Amino acid sequence: MEHTTRDAQATDSTETAKLYYLAGKSHVELSIYDLMVPGPYGMTDDRIDRMARIIAAEAPSWLSYRHNRVIEVDGKIAGGLATFTPEEDSNKDLGKAMMEVGWGVVGMLQMSRRLRVWSKTDTGREPGYLIVENVATFEEYRGNGFTSELLAGAIERAGSEDHQGLQLTVMLGNEPAIAVYEKAGFKMEKTKENKKFANVFSSPGVGQMLLKF
Repeated sequence: MEHTTRDAQATDSTETAKLYYLAGKSHVELSIYDLMVPGPYGMTDDRIDRMARIIAAEAPSWLSYRHNRVIEVDGKIAGGLATFTPEEDSNKDLGKAMMEVGWGVVGMLQMSRRLRVWSKTDTGREPGYLIVENVATFEEYRGNGFTSELLAGAIERAGSEDHQGLQLTVMLGNEPAIAVYEKAGFKMEKTKENKKFANVFSSPGVGQMLLKF
């Protein structure tokens, strides 16, 4: 399928937010962004709008469009992938972006409580590795190798910038995604399971995958 691969722009933030939501949903029913942004679960207009404003914010964060590469087909965003380093953007940076677009301290504290089930299961970020996040393709464009192409670009970037390798996090049980990552050269480094996580997400936990140079 003919397509263009390019850096995301602020004007892509709504479609980027939808891709982020899908990435956070993985193979289960609930997305991590359902916990992050309050309101009825699902890809609602309100949730996507609130995510898009954080993505487009001037303040840098790991959700910023500036970290994202997208694939475009006939003028429409088909898929995307974000890369950044742990040193570039922390949760503190995310807080600044959220405050810029109207989140208050109380709202962010409430978000932190909702996300506690995720944070207690998270395998962490490895210094020196390029982080790969929010990998997703819209359903109608799947099967065209877009994820593999975006991963190849991320690997090329990591090599040119002398990183030790790349890291990504995947929900356990998402075998199709794990297979794509393994094909690209990633290996499961460690896993972390949590009963509360399983109750919320219907997945036993998450895995940390590394591609080491």
